[in-house]
Amino acid sequence: MGKSKRPRVYMRARKLIDPATGQMVGAFMPAGAADASIVRGRGYKDGELLRADLFLPRNPEFHRLAHALGGLVAENIEGFEGLDHHQAIKRLQEKSGEGCEITRTEVPGFGVLEHRAPYSIAFDEMDQAEFYKLMRALCRFIASEYWPHLEPEQVEEMIELMPTEAA
Repeated sequence: MGKSKRPRVYMRARKLIDPATGQMVGAFMPAGAADASIVRGRGYKDGELLRADLFLPRNPEFHRLAHALGGLVAENIEGFEGLDHHQAIKRLQEKSGEGCEITRTEVPGFGVLEHRAPYSIAFDEMDQAEFYKLMRALCRFIASEYWPHLEPEQVEEMIELMPTEAA
């Protein structure tokens, strides 16, 4: 994904009165003291044009479910044993191609070499909608490749039953 590792700033959408016009406007404000400190530290000036990539933060419970899925796979599917929960999710991404950047390189005399690089599932790298879509796709992949006697929804139910400390 190639995104910057600069600290992300959480912003809260607010309705405020613009002192320049007296009109009610929508504005984004730092969500808390730590966010305000980051903004001040970057030295932005009043009225300066900024570019932003805005998205809703993820629900921590969904992140727990992802790691529970990794645990379920590591404990029950051959070829995943010995992996921690995060490593199991990464391997699922690689094997399925879901949530990956896929590059293909022509190798003379050999053919096409495909490389799958899993995207980060970190809170600040993948929004809630992308994350949910990835988890559903991985459940479909598990059901089709490893547990064909199950429906993807049954795999989802299994991870919901995993203990909280598994994350």
